[in-house]
Amino acid sequence: MQKHSLILIVIVLVSMSHITKAQLENPAMGARAYGMANASVTLKDHWSVFNNIGGMAGIKNISGQVAYHNRFGIANFQTFALGVVAPVKVGVAGLSVSRFGDNLYSEQRLGLGYSHQIKNVSLGAKINYVQVRIQDLGSQGAFAFEFGGVARISKEITFGAHIYNFNQGRLKTSFGDAEKVPVIMKAGLSYQPVKALLINIETEKDIDLPATFKAGIEYELVKYIYLRTGVQTEPFNNFFGIGFTPRWFQLNYALSTNDALGVSHHLSFTYQLGKK
Repeated sequence: MQKHSLILIVIVLVSMSHITKAQLENPAMGARAYGMANASVTLKDHWSVFNNIGGMAGIKNISGQVAYHNRFGIANFQTFALGVVAPVKVGVAGLSVSRFGDNLYSEQRLGLGYSHQIKNVSLGAKINYVQVRIQDLGSQGAFAFEFGGVARISKEITFGAHIYNFNQGRLKTSFGDAEKVPVIMKAGLSYQPVKALLINIETEKDIDLPATFKAGIEYELVKYIYLRTGVQTEPFNNFFGIGFTPRWFQLNYALSTNDALGVSHHLSFTYQLGKK
């Protein structure tokens, strides 16, 4: 039965290769980002520890955050993520942990990063250990380094950029040739004409795949309640989200729709433990 399940997973993954991205490509986490089509390279919040380590600088409170992501209603394609962000004497440090898959096939990632702000620019670097495990075939792992930054250009405009796995780490394996972890670059702009409205645009490029364009909008409907939407290309998906963000915690939900595969759900929760 397990062998049949593994074959089914492989078939689905192959058929999805041009429709959805693998976890190895370092997908954005947090339902705020997901509701805006993952156009998150310019965002400066607690989920920057996953999305752009350069945006983590400036956080004033220690926080813990958890997220759950399910793709297309398939139990095997679910991700759990946990992050901790804490201001230190100089700058901000962050820890991220995530797991995708099930007992037959899984991908684990552990990351440790640091970010620091200098005037209007915040920069950060992070080291990740990425591990893939396949039942009966063993596991393989690699280190992937990332670097990112966010710069305030004007009161309304912010620029962000990020590169993942610039060291071109490869998964070492004893059961086949080494597999390259993707090298991914992304850059984008945020435009905030008024406090209640945020517009993000972003381009993401895996060096081996066509570029993806993303656009997302966040609107504060009433105090603490946010509505979000967005679109992306390659593959084309629609995104929608809602958030409740009072002072000490943030609860966000988002979903995406794909004509070929259906609906994906993303739920995240952040709690600020207190000041440093």
